[in-house]
Amino acid sequence: MSTLNTYPPGQRVEIRDEEWLVRRTLPAQQGTAVQVIGLSELVRGHEATFLDTLDPVTVLRPEDTELVPDPSPGHRRSRLYLEALLRRSPPTDPRLVIGHRAAIRESPYQWAPAAQALRQPRPRILMADGVGLGKTIEVGVLLSELIQRGRGQRILVVALKSILAQFQEELWARFTIPLVRLDSVGIQRVQGRIPANQNPFHYFDRVIVSIDTLKKDARYRGYLENAHWDAVVIDECQNVAERGTKASQRARLAQLLARTADALILTSATPHDGRPESFASLMHLLEPTAIADPSQYTKDEVQGLFIRRFQKDVRAGASGSFHERQLGTLAPRCTDPEEAALLAVRGARFHTIGRSRKTDALFRVLLLKALLSSPAACLQTLAERRRKLEKREQTDDVVHDLQVIDDLTQTVSAISTAQQSKLQALFQFLDDLGYRKGTPGKRVVIFSERRATLDMLQEQLAARYGLKTTAARKGELHKWRKGQIATFHGSLPDQEQYALVQDFSNEKGSLRLLLGSDAAAEGLNLHHTCHHLVHFDIPWSLITLEQRNGRIDRFGQSEPPIIRYLLSDPGHPDLQGDMRILKRLIDKEGEAAANLGDVAWLMKLHDAVQEERRIAQAIESGESPESVLPDADDQPQDDDDWLQALLEEEEEEEPETTRPFRLLPSDLEYARLGFGELLADGEDRLVQWEPELSGFVLQMPPDLATRYRYLPPQLQRGKDGRLKLSTDRKRVMDAYAQARNTEDGWPEWELFWEQHPVAEWLNDRVLATFRRHEAPVLPVHAHLQPGQAAYIFQGVLANQRSVPVRVEWGAVVLRGPGDLQLQPFESLAAAVGLDQPLPNTGQSLDTAPLSANLPAAVRAFGDHMRRVSLEYQRDAVAQLRPAVRKLRGWHGRSLEQLQAQQQRLIGAQSVKERQLQQQRQELDRVYKSRHDWIQNSVKPGPPTTRLAAVLVRPA
Repeated sequence: MSTLNTYPPGQRVEIRDEEWLVRRTLPAQQGTAVQVIGLSELVRGHEATFLDTLDPVTVLRPEDTELVPDPSPGHRRSRLYLEALLRRSPPTDPRLVIGHRAAIRESPYQWAPAAQALRQPRPRILMADGVGLGKTIEVGVLLSELIQRGRGQRILVVALKSILAQFQEELWARFTIPLVRLDSVGIQRVQGRIPANQNPFHYFDRVIVSIDTLKKDARYRGYLENAHWDAVVIDECQNVAERGTKASQRARLAQLLARTADALILTSATPHDGRPESFASLMHLLEPTAIADPSQYTKDEVQGLFIRRFQKDVRAGASGSFHERQLGTLAPRCTDPEEAALLAVRGARFHTIGRSRKTDALFRVLLLKALLSSPAACLQTLAERRRKLEKREQTDDVVHDLQVIDDLTQTVSAISTAQQSKLQALFQFLDDLGYRKGTPGKRVVIFSERRATLDMLQEQLAARYGLKTTAARKGELHKWRKGQIATFHGSLPDQEQYALVQDFSNEKGSLRLLLGSDAAAEGLNLHHTCHHLVHFDIPWSLITLEQRNGRIDRFGQSEPPIIRYLLSDPGHPDLQGDMRILKRLIDKEGEAAANLGDVAWLMKLHDAVQEERRIAQAIESGESPESVLPDADDQPQDDDDWLQALLEEEEEEEPETTRPFRLLPSDLEYARLGFGELLADGEDRLVQWEPELSGFVLQMPPDLATRYRYLPPQLQRGKDGRLKLSTDRKRVMDAYAQARNTEDGWPEWELFWEQHPVAEWLNDRVLATFRRHEAPVLPVHAHLQPGQAAYIFQGVLANQRSVPVRVEWGAVVLRGPGDLQLQPFESLAAAVGLDQPLPNTGQSLDTAPLSANLPAAVRAFGDHMRRVSLEYQRDAVAQLRPAVRKLRGWHGRSLEQLQAQQQRLIGAQSVKERQLQQQRQELDRVYKSRHDWIQNSVKPGPPTTRLAAVLVRPA
């Protein structure tokens, strides 16, 4: 093994004529392997490993910096250069610096998750806010902060296929975070652009993909195993929580992603199923060493890992963003044929449904639920049962049940369209909203959990009001025949789902009636043009009811949500008990949403399927509605109370914000000066300034157009390559709202701020005006005395993982021979007037004396950075001790549990005992890995220094 050369983490080096930041060094058989991340334009953000015996590594020493004069008018080039360096300086404290300044409303409660995550040793959090509070915006705020800190170069978002486009558009329009969408079309596009054996997750830095795509396609799972992410977002993360003893494929995928990411963001309005183990599995993704016993843990063990609020908690701080629901029940009287069918179902007896009265009764409840949805749904259930029976041996029991099914089929079929009371009530409701033959009225979302009911509704509503149906054109991929009515369900292709939501959200769109299964109840924004929602059937679950209502009762709804429940009212006393439970379900959902926030705590089952089963059992056994759905104050205390206490709200800290120091007053001024410096004579036609719009229109230069080829194709606006950019957040938000009325839904005006691709390109071009390892010299005529000079430095202190933990800007002022004084750069910049153009007389400067004094200035600033390092290490010890103490506590409690289990299995030599031994080895491995991670995150490497510029007062 050869001698290991040392390149400290955080050291700037030059390899293959590009600038890199050292992450770590490893001994190799020949020389030293240097793991780096790119800093210069062509390699920025890219990770690489070089062998120093093959690729010479040049350490960039600040004292070797070449000092060059700046001939530009007003020393514009130097001021821009310093501004670009300031914009590249990563923040190192938890205060928000950019995310809250996106194209979003001023709602500080949406900043709180990011502020909480940034206070953690590593930013990992479960955003568990209730339905409709804007979790996508919360995600965007945190991702923006991570990007600004240099910790968000590679981002993966995993979401439901139905909301991929919505999520992608939201993050771009509000935060200019470009995500390549790998849906059915995106995957085809990628396969056509990259070699067959190329990992698409290496080719694209920021991706949004469906969890089902990852689950179904083994290739993509393999690609994930070989990809590292700075940040991973898993939306609707309740779908990846562990259920039972065996982890699902989705849960295993989430575990893989959690291991391959630094930052992890989980979102869910329903973060657990009432079992502490399911919530613990999500906490384990965020922090494997948080919980020792997944069956019993305290709030202290998961402190800071999640945040949970409801509309009632944030309404006061989000003025105008929410409105009171207007709830009502449409309860038409059952017609005689409907009542006859309900009584027939209630009295039916089956001999082939299991062997017990209980299973027989539950099948009757299933038929009842189907009939309460619609006769069509009940007939479908009966037909499915008949097909199964026809395949069996024709015993007496089978023959009996076939006859019962035939009798029920005949009774249910006797209900004509005119005799369907709910359908007639729906007609009246729509008539009141302006629906007439050939004239659709206001937009309405109509929910039903049964496809047969949705098909019936589509047929009947289309016929009554003369509505055309939106559907895909046969043989024409991704072409649509637009109409006024359509059905949204989970088996629709993703492109059809996007098209339906886009047209429904378009004020000029044709779609007025959206019939949705419960696949439309998760995540979709349907509130932009709609505030009417009808439950054609009542799901037997508070959770599902709340999810449905949340499609229009959301952050940003401009009208009071009008919600109607359809439930026929039978006259027969034997049927009224069943309806009382459903009526109470409706009432309690409204009360719980308004008063408790979390409707799931009412039944304490925390799972929609379990709630449905409980309601079915209650109807089957004739229980009272109060016993199934108690008042909140009447609920008995039980073993779940500790979990409720764990999740109940705490008084959260006010998010702190700050504005980093800049030389220029605005992003727009930076663009003005930047394009003025970079564009040659005649090229100024590429930029058309729009002062009244606080923006400009840019014709993309060739090198910028090349960059856009690697961004989502939706960002490539038109064939002329023109971009409309504005710093006016309201204008950008208005443009986003107006974009919903366009064919593609992408806004015409984009937010020009530090994270826009044009601003990043501009930064790169500005920094390239000086060659690598050059620094400009600027003559000044204030603050400094004649002959005095000020050396401006940027110092970076990084941890052992090459993550900056302190960034210092300062100036070493040379007042006389050997007289060096340290001054904060911010005060010096103000004193000499760097925020304004500096007169450039064109007089030549002798830089030799400045270069001769440079080593002394470097030593002076290096001494300052060493003091900063010592101060940081003192503070870090205070951070390290509680983190290590908590880790040791977890390790000790986990060992005690394993030892107790092993004690019970002594001498058994069973598979279980071997599994416990493997768990012990894994426990020790996790402990060591986490211990090393904490130390490497806190322990700093040697500080690095960069000379940014020299100011001199000519003698």
